[in-house]
Amino acid sequence: MQKKQIIILIVIIVLIFGGVIAWSLIQKEKLSPEESAVQKKEETKETGQEPKKEIFSLSGKVAEINPKDNFLIVKPTKQDKEIKVLLSATTKLIKLEFPFDPKNPPSDGVFTPKQTEIEISDFQVGDNVFIKSKENIAEKEIIEKVDFIHILP
Repeated sequence: MQKKQIIILIVIIVLIFGGVIAWSLIQKEKLSPEESAVQKKEETKETGQEPKKEIFSLSGKVAEINPKDNFLIVKPTKQDKEIKVLLSATTKLIKLEFPFDPKNPPSDGVFTPKQTEIEISDFQVGDNVFIKSKENIAEKEIIEKVDFIHILP
């Protein structure tokens, strides 16, 4: 009888320990963005390393167009550098257009922009663009895996 009691006691302790661990993991996932940021700062202090930035999109102006080699040079908004954006066969090029005169928008403010598929030759220097990548583009000077590029109205 004593062996059964010891085994039952060990099982109860293991279950309690597992429950505490599971509860703490669930609470960690429920952190608000502010609490999560504070926790990341604390982890940065502990490890001494900055967390890696993850950026998958950018907006800017077209500075150069090269249809022959299939790339654009884009100057990101609020940055002094230029980024080379390589286009592939799977990159979607789309021009967004308002279905109304921008000087006279609809009073209810609800609309869906018209989307027109375009080619690289339809870009013009100075076009405002939004670029979405399939890879982390933080700190990169060349973006290769581009999902889509929108010419903004």
